[in-house]
Amino acid sequence: MPTRSALPNENPRFTRWPGLLSLSIGVLLGPVAALVNEEATYAANMWACANGRQLAMHIVPIVCLLLALGAGLLARADWARVGGGTEDEAATVDSRSRFLALCGMASSAISALIILAQWLAIVVFGACLRA
Repeated sequence: MPTRSALPNENPRFTRWPGLLSLSIGVLLGPVAALVNEEATYAANMWACANGRQLAMHIVPIVCLLLALGAGLLARADWARVGGGTEDEAATVDSRSRFLALCGMASSAISALIILAQWLAIVVFGACLRA
């Protein structure tokens, strides 16, 4: 399905795949990083406890937090590229791109908070805590 051409006052970047990929990464990378953080932390827990490398448990949340923050910054750049603001009166490419960029900033911020909460649990409880 071909994409439609941009109107004269619209940003043509978001009618082609590089712009659409940028918007998609901004929306999806933060939540995916939060899910990967949880899974990788569970997977690394037994290894870190058995090998006495509890500081290695902090690598996963650092990397995932950087990914979530990077996705938020990418969404922020996309939002600025379409002019910022929250105006969505017309059904245009810019309105859609602005909405997706705002969603990307919100989902990345929430994902970063989730990753920080999961990291706090690693700091408080450690890798070798048993019930």
